[in-house]
This record gives sequence, structure tokens and C-alpha cells, in this order.
Amino acid sequence: MSERQIITISDDKLSCEATAILLRMLNFPDTDYHTAEELCPFFENDSLKTIRNALNELYNAGYLRRSGKTYMVNKVRITQMKLA
Repeated sequence: MSERQIITISDDKLSCEATAILLRMLNFPDTDYHTAEELCPFFENDSLKTIRNALNELYNAGYLRRSGKTYMVNKVRITQMKLA
């Protein structure tokens, strides 16, 4: 069985919250698209408002796409990221 590779992000313009959410969405296939409410259990120490702000930050930076309230990873941007 091959070792799973992790996608890393080197974008110093992103907040810590946005980086954590993006890493979660990129590296766990079951969370590559979600609403802010669905992501809350993964980030119990953060408020729904914090998660929404981070998702909007990622959307505005082009890392996520949005359909209604659901955010999904922008697969085109993945090719610009590094595997660790």
C-alpha cells in the first residue's frame, strides 16, 4: 500500500483559519465540499462566523468555488500546490 501524500499550501496571504480549513478540505476527500455549518464539528474551537469568514476568504482568493451555501475545492488551483 502506498503512503498517502499530503497537499501543502504556501500562501502567506491566507489567515490561519483559512489555511486550516483549506488543508482539511484538500487532504480529506470526505470534506472537499461542505457548507460552513457542516465544517463546524471539525473546528470546535472556532465559531460559525469565523468559519464563514475563512470560507469567504478562500473563495475570494480563488481556492474555493461556491454553489449556494456549499463551498468546494477549486480543483484547478490544486495543480499549483505542492505535495509533501
